[in-house]
Amino acid sequence: MLKSTKNIWLLFYCIIFTGAMLLATAIYMKQQILLKEAYNEQLYVSKNFNNHLTSIFNEHETILALISHEFTRHNSIQIEVLDDVINNSPLLVGFALFSVDGNIHSATSNLSQSNYPNLLNNPHTAQWFQRTLNSERMVIGKSYFFTPVQTWIIPIRKRIVDSQGQVIGVLSAGLDLKALTRQWNATEGLGNTLQAVLDESYFRILRTELSEEEYDAYYHAPVEATILQELNSYLQQQQLTLADLRHSEAYMQISREIAGQTRLSTLNYNPRYQFWVLASQSDDQISRQLYRFAGICSAFYLLIIMLFFMLCRWIISLEKRQIAELTYKAEHDALTGLPNRTLLNKQFHKLQSANRPFALLYLDLDNFKKINDSFGHSYGDQILIAVGKRIQQSLTVYRGVAARYSGDEFIIFLQSDSKKEIAEYATGLLTIIALPYPINNNNFKITSSLGIARFPHDARHIEKLLSYADNSMSVAKKKKEPHLFFSKEQHYQLMRNTEIELALHHAIENKEISLVYQPQLDKENKLFGVEALVRWHSKKLGFIGPDIFIPIAEEAGLMPQLGLYIMHQALREITQLKKQLQVAFQLSINVSVRQFMQSDFLDKLLQACSFHSADKACITIEITESLFIESLDTLLPLFEALKEQGITLSLDDFGSGYSSLHMLRKVPIDELKIDKSFVDHISEHQADQEMIKSIIAMGKNLNISVLAEGVETKAHVEILKHAGCDLFQGYYFSKPLTIEDLATFVKTKTQSSYSTLALPSLINS
Repeated sequence: MLKSTKNIWLLFYCIIFTGAMLLATAIYMKQQILLKEAYNEQLYVSKNFNNHLTSIFNEHETILALISHEFTRHNSIQIEVLDDVINNSPLLVGFALFSVDGNIHSATSNLSQSNYPNLLNNPHTAQWFQRTLNSERMVIGKSYFFTPVQTWIIPIRKRIVDSQGQVIGVLSAGLDLKALTRQWNATEGLGNTLQAVLDESYFRILRTELSEEEYDAYYHAPVEATILQELNSYLQQQQLTLADLRHSEAYMQISREIAGQTRLSTLNYNPRYQFWVLASQSDDQISRQLYRFAGICSAFYLLIIMLFFMLCRWIISLEKRQIAELTYKAEHDALTGLPNRTLLNKQFHKLQSANRPFALLYLDLDNFKKINDSFGHSYGDQILIAVGKRIQQSLTVYRGVAARYSGDEFIIFLQSDSKKEIAEYATGLLTIIALPYPINNNNFKITSSLGIARFPHDARHIEKLLSYADNSMSVAKKKKEPHLFFSKEQHYQLMRNTEIELALHHAIENKEISLVYQPQLDKENKLFGVEALVRWHSKKLGFIGPDIFIPIAEEAGLMPQLGLYIMHQALREITQLKKQLQVAFQLSINVSVRQFMQSDFLDKLLQACSFHSADKACITIEITESLFIESLDTLLPLFEALKEQGITLSLDDFGSGYSSLHMLRKVPIDELKIDKSFVDHISEHQADQEMIKSIIAMGKNLNISVLAEGVETKAHVEILKHAGCDLFQGYYFSKPLTIEDLATFVKTKTQSSYSTLALPSLINS
């Protein structure tokens, strides 16, 4: 026993020494790898940045060449054509034509020719204007603040030569420096600062990670002489010169000390446009990664040493029975006694190696958190123990193994390839779990949801099977179905919804959200108002209907932000249209439940009205009946506040939800919108006609205007008019229109006398 103990401790000390050597070696190798990766990344970024700038300058050189060619052919340039070029190019800020003596000849509409400086006399332009006269290629000038458009620009110029080869002028243009900088964001730089510097003059023309406030100090002067001296000194050590780099076009990588800090730099020359590309970064990131790696390795090393020390003690002090007991605990859940993830993985590999088909069932208890929150974790633990026992009992007839996966989630491997048998087991299991749980004189009832994935039919790896079963369980929970088998269509839809949600986060800032407006007409076929309807044309996913992305936005909590954007957009467009055409009509805006329930909803609405100078009396807020399942007493003050501001309230999709006469009597609703489903078949079904008549009569009795949606045929119009309907909306009158098409529609449907029409006048008509 003593000899065995000595051998164990000797082994322990050997492991300490060997581990220390390996740790030091690993840290050194990691440092070399990180340094190599940093240089490779910097080289990659430098090439990308150089190619990016070359591509942009090539594109605009081609534009200048084409315009110069047209000028040579016709001895003139149409300003309208240049204006179109500017409008279609996000980087161009203007064109100007100069004579060879530096005076301006003509310019695009956005540039004033008065007091325009002579380019041969201007210190910002003289050197490069002279170079342009002597160069066949486009010349890039020093970046400077261009006063006529109040923008920092990179000037580009190309000379114009007549058919005899004589220089007759210079075509000059400016690239928006800020816009060009934005095209290269911080993530593309991979932590590097990138800059382009003109050759010979060494003025910087572009630098990333630079705020606009720093432009003047940065672009006003050339690169500091000390930097150039350091660079030349380094090149001399390598027996190189700047001329060598110009000739070879090679990428030179440099490591140098600046103010006590090591910086990694990559230098390359662009001979076509005669500028240098310099990428640089400090070694802080490498140091941080190395320290983190060293810390993790050291912690892991210490952990291994500690674990091995404990293991040595454990081997010496414990008997085989205790080893078996610890092994059991390591593979089983302490609360329920079921296998845990470790044993679950072993069981999977066992079934996988035997190539036996089986089903993975992912079970989750519904609303289990409420029990823990309301009664305490001791009650929850007792329920989990009982659930574990019921799952084990369910497997007495079927071949399988169960495990507690985490929290209130359980995994069952059922050795069956029959969907019918699997479904029967799932139904029986859910029935057993739904039985009451008597705990301390309380009977708890809890339901559960099941997702099912099959091996090898759906997947052959444990991670995918778990993911598929988990997804199926989530869908089953949403659909209120007890269990659901995995399907590729369902998985695709889930992934599609996830993709839509991710794209929706950037839809507003990418200007993909737009509005259309569907007219609402009165019984005289005159325009009463329009309803704002949202449309989404995703640059990545194409057109996505509101019936698809609105529920996703609701679930993701994006509707308040999206609703506020729609509100501002609708108020802005319609207010401008009203002022333009000198007419008045109602604007109906749909408001989601989450947006309406925000405490500052009214403040945001009033701020939007004030910002766009919108008439509050011409605004209708459409709410859905689902609001009524919330606390009505809480909402009534908001309804009253809206009425005090003169804002109209409309109850959308009336008849399809939760509303009642009692609620309508309490809520100050001005308008009922009859749901389209009631209108669709009124010309075929007498029962639908009677329902419509009842709704309209109820609206009249409550002094509420009634609007019918989905009016698509003349028969619909006649029946609704006969029943006393006040307003009509549907494809029979007009499809949803863009703001431009709406302007044309409004001109045909409004009269000057109609501009004073108000909603209450329709109620008694």
